[in-house]
Amino acid sequence: MLPVLKSLGQALDKYSRIDKMPFDFGVGDPLFPAEIHMVTTVVMRGPFGVTELAHELGTTKGAVSQLIGRLLKKGLLFKEKSQLNGARVVVSATDLGRVAHANHMEFHARHDAKFIEFLGNLDEHSYQLVCELSEEIDSWMGNYLK
Repeated sequence: MLPVLKSLGQALDKYSRIDKMPFDFGVGDPLFPAEIHMVTTVVMRGPFGVTELAHELGTTKGAVSQLIGRLLKKGLLFKEKSQLNGARVVVSATDLGRVAHANHMEFHARHDAKFIEFLGNLDEHSYQLVCELSEEIDSWMGNYLK
């Protein structure tokens, strides 16, 4: 096996394990990555309907509906009628959801600083190569899901 594939496999394995771990973002219940990423997406770009949110997150409407249900119970999101179309229901973040989002952003600023610095120090050609590699990895992994 090529050394790069071995280290990439190890990194993907770690990512898979991290994706199943809850984290404390200071809002009571620990949140799984999918939960906090949905809250962050809604805070930064919402409000969203279920279909839009599924598209934005790259997942199914069923998965989004389940996550919304959990986040409603945790008090991080709320449902309301769309201001643009009163027949449509959208989800927005509560004040507690905004706190979770702020703590999430702070967590990443601290935790990811070294990696972000590494990327920022790359020359343009190297940075473009990393971007291309990331897209190729995404496509490669996507083939396993077909």
